[in-house]
Amino acid sequence: MHGDESTATMALLDIFNFLSADDNFNKLRKQILSELTIYFIPMLNPDGAEKFKRRNGLDIDLNRDALRLQFPESQILKTVRDTLKPKFAFNLHDQNTRYSTGNSYQSATISFLAPAFNYKKDINEVRGNTMKLIVNLFEELKKFIPGHIAKYNDDFEPRAFGDNFIKWVTSSVLIESGGWKNDEEKQFIRKLNFISILTGLNSITNKLYVNADIDVYKSIPFNDNLIFDVLLRNLKIKYKNKEYTIDVGINKEEINTKDYSKAYYEGKVEDWGDLSIFYGYLDLDLIGSEIKESKIYKITKMNLKNIDTKKLLKEGYGFIEVDSLDKNLEFTDMPFNIIQKGAKVDLVPGYKKYANFTIWKNNKLIYNVINGYVYDTSGEIFKKHNGLIFR
Repeated sequence: MHGDESTATMALLDIFNFLSADDNFNKLRKQILSELTIYFIPMLNPDGAEKFKRRNGLDIDLNRDALRLQFPESQILKTVRDTLKPKFAFNLHDQNTRYSTGNSYQSATISFLAPAFNYKKDINEVRGNTMKLIVNLFEELKKFIPGHIAKYNDDFEPRAFGDNFIKWVTSSVLIESGGWKNDEEKQFIRKLNFISILTGLNSITNKLYVNADIDVYKSIPFNDNLIFDVLLRNLKIKYKNKEYTIDVGINKEEINTKDYSKAYYEGKVEDWGDLSIFYGYLDLDLIGSEIKESKIYKITKMNLKNIDTKKLLKEGYGFIEVDSLDKNLEFTDMPFNIIQKGAKVDLVPGYKKYANFTIWKNNKLIYNVINGYVYDTSGEIFKKHNGLIFR
């Protein structure tokens, strides 16, 4: 129901392929299809999906419209539920990739929830069956990602569909796709969704959930928010002739172009100071190293394609200034930020600023951080990431 949460949609296509295949899983496939009637809504929010945004065409969060039911998407979902009266439902979402499994360094790659149907968080048969089914999913999934499974916040939300599905006597399993290192496109997490859904269908088919232990569900840790995309520890920074030790937490946000045809990333310093209780997908202890400003390399636009990328990265350049720019250019696929001549750019590293700076140790450049991407200047191969445009 959220247009920018598409991981499970991909997984549903995998489920379709599985159910229509002819292979060594024919026995399981035949059993599921003969015992269950399964209905799919692969995309509830097409307007949001078209623009890859959470909300619908009027910027309404459909998952807060289960009471008023004002919007056609919400009305369709409620009508489907009331017509079919399903015993089980799967409520499929993506969550923040920076959630951790409790107070740990491990990302919450998949989070489950048996939603509450009241503020007391009572457990009736419908919610209890949801918990039991999740136990089956948890037990199977931990074979692949031990330590990376969490529970989503279970506070009652009276406007949400998952909570109301339980109230409407349909056991509703929430599956949230989180983060996994180096899986930006969530293709590995797509597979985990496939495993979760198929495991659920098998459990319902064979009534495996009936004997599951709810205490196992209760033992799954809740999400916590303890992970940065990049965490740089124990850096020295000079301010007013004094030296301080800080950690730098960087997050990269995906941004759509104006025509929604492409996406790029903006890397910003999300927090800095003592971040010792946090973790990072990229986590570096840089004790003895110092933050310094990036440098600007000036060149004409016509010579931009001829620059020596590795040389400039190793010399501490994070920006390239050119005499002119295409007015429609929203980002660059170069690893450098591009400045149009005359534009003012803040080079001083700081809180909530773009993550552009250099890191030095013993007067030697060791890392060049450009738009939140960390380039090891001792390496020989540099991946090309996108830079930002400054006009």
